[in-house]
Amino acid sequence: MLLRLLFLSVLSVGSVLSVSCFVYAENIKIGLPSVTITAMPFFVAKEQGFFQQEGLTGEIVVMPASLNIKVLLAGEIQYAATIGSAVAASIRGINIRTVMLFVDRPLQDLVGAPGINAIVDLKGKVVALSSRGGLQDIIMRRILTQSKIDPNQVTTITIPGQSAMIAALKTGRIAAALLNPPYNFLAYREGMNNLGFSGNFVRLPSTGVATLGETLERAPDQVRRLIRALTRARAYAKDNKAKVLPTLKRAMRIDDEDLLAKIYDQHKQVETVDGRVDAALIADTIRDARQTENIAKEIPASQVFDFSYLPVR
Repeated sequence: MLLRLLFLSVLSVGSVLSVSCFVYAENIKIGLPSVTITAMPFFVAKEQGFFQQEGLTGEIVVMPASLNIKVLLAGEIQYAATIGSAVAASIRGINIRTVMLFVDRPLQDLVGAPGINAIVDLKGKVVALSSRGGLQDIIMRRILTQSKIDPNQVTTITIPGQSAMIAALKTGRIAAALLNPPYNFLAYREGMNNLGFSGNFVRLPSTGVATLGETLERAPDQVRRLIRALTRARAYAKDNKAKVLPTLKRAMRIDDEDLLAKIYDQHKQVETVDGRVDAALIADTIRDARQTENIAKEIPASQVFDFSYLPVR
């Protein structure tokens, strides 16, 4: 009888603890500019229960990249995934730190139209970007210059929408375009050619976790728990391709399993090892942001990045 009462008491305490953990789980909101493969750790952490295991209910809020930092500053989200915008804000003196980086280079391919088989074939031709003055401009110029082509020898136009770019490639209106997955792989099915992977020409962090300095001061434990959940999600995704593809299918709304597998495999080329990047890339990232923002003064890395919340190596 005593043993039975003791067993019931343990069950009762366990139930209270379980309910308490559920009731008091911290709800955090994470701003995401778009649903792409580079955001995979967020979706895996949510579906596999890694957020919950850290006492968090991670809510992913998709919004335009231009709004990510504004909404973060307004306090409507606690974390932002748009690292380019976060770095630019830090450079301008806004109290934001990037605490984790998922990828350290862009994922686009330079895709050539039928008959365009190499980058050298682009001399005197027309190439397309989705927008001017941003990351794609930087990528295209570096691909051309590193391939010994003067960017002035190539005409660059903008075509909004990746599907529209593929159509322009098929008709010969343009000779090449920078395409993100899955559109690069769709273009190859249409007979287009892979001229080069942008990650082989440019190193530039784009997706990760950024937050306000106030959050780091007020809730450092929450930050560490979020990063632990994402670290576990990244490790799980790396070792369990077959189990992760259904998550990607739901998140990205792509039913083609062969296409998803190709996207997953390409993404592995750009992942950081442990959420950090080296000092050289940090310096290059700050330099590029200063040039874009027309800021002459030196900016210390500690004003932009803080990797101290990541697990110890």
